[in-house]
Amino acid sequence: MRLLNLELKNIGPFIEGNINFISEEDNIQKPPVTIITGENGTGKTIIIDAIRGLLLARYKLERDIIRNDNDFSVSLKYATDNKTEFLFSSSAKKNQFHLNSYEFRNRFLANQEEPDATWNWVVDYWTSKLSTDSFEVKNLVAPIPENIYINSLNGIQKNVEVAQLICFFDYLKNSDNNAERELGIRFFEILKKIIKLSLIDGEFKYVARTTLKPIVSQTGQEISLEKLSSGNLYLIQRMVSLLGKMYSIHILNKSPLEELCKTQGILLIDEAENHLHPKWQKTFIQSIQEIFPNLQLIVTTHSPFIVSSVENAKIFVCHSKGDHAEITDETDIYSNKPVEEILLSPLFGVTHPFNQNITELLQKRKSAINAKDEVQKTKIEKELKEINPQYFNFLNIDNILGEITSE
Repeated sequence: MRLLNLELKNIGPFIEGNINFISEEDNIQKPPVTIITGENGTGKTIIIDAIRGLLLARYKLERDIIRNDNDFSVSLKYATDNKTEFLFSSSAKKNQFHLNSYEFRNRFLANQEEPDATWNWVVDYWTSKLSTDSFEVKNLVAPIPENIYINSLNGIQKNVEVAQLICFFDYLKNSDNNAERELGIRFFEILKKIIKLSLIDGEFKYVARTTLKPIVSQTGQEISLEKLSSGNLYLIQRMVSLLGKMYSIHILNKSPLEELCKTQGILLIDEAENHLHPKWQKTFIQSIQEIFPNLQLIVTTHSPFIVSSVENAKIFVCHSKGDHAEITDETDIYSNKPVEEILLSPLFGVTHPFNQNITELLQKRKSAINAKDEVQKTKIEKELKEINPQYFNFLNIDNILGEITSE
């Protein structure tokens, strides 16, 4: 499944809005990552919510995103199995979207009353909120594959469910059944890779059988999951939960082991930079794609590190226009640009890389130079060198050159 286009009318701050996730020249099998950015309050999360509103069908969103109850619409064009279809909503009640595509709704929810329900794609939604429930596993629980789509778009990844999945895969790899053991070993390899990508100098060690606690090693110390930092937990929690969905698809489709984690699908990520150090922001998207290569990613962010980290990404910017906001395709401006250039661009409004005091001194120095005021210029340069002698040592270049010339 691939999302092709989203059109909004009177949704959130948008009077009208349009996003082409996949253009005609793009490879639909390897769609570009879509990155949506802009200032706070300009509607980035609203775009994610609009997609969820259509995909969730009979479930409620957490908030009302309708701008005008009497005149609004949301349409989503998507492709699946070489067919192009539309989801369309033109009325709302209690924050629910009512669709004219019941076929899609039944397929998405995998309604067990529908004999032709299919299970050939996955969908997931990551918020920036971390679960606060316990990691304590009281008993082994096997995932129920038929429940794959339940809660898949409400952003909930419970800690206990993540720990249960890890314990279940550990249990499978020691099964007396050859097929189960092979499946468990393969999933455990992927699990170890996820945890290695999510930790600094860390790796997965084992599941303590007496306590059912997954144990990892970080900087040479063995610890349980609840002792990890919020950034480490964010990555592990989300990707292990998604791994569980891939397990469900594999079981329901009886797919080959080599196809694990290669299922197509949609991953919506809101505020992708939260909890993550810039080092992790730069590798975040690539880590997801390394484990799950066939997902279409749609990401909102404030981070120039994420914007610059993805090759050939589609970049959409939400701009405030006073009483409304607009979405513009600025791929040509920001895609494949270095982080320094993006940070200093109008997109992030950083016109100077220094703090306010140094910025003001540099502006005064420039004015003094233009006014040919050597006394003021020298005074300002002295102050700059006192603040940061190492960086502003270049201001001594004239004196150094003068000394060389006199020799």
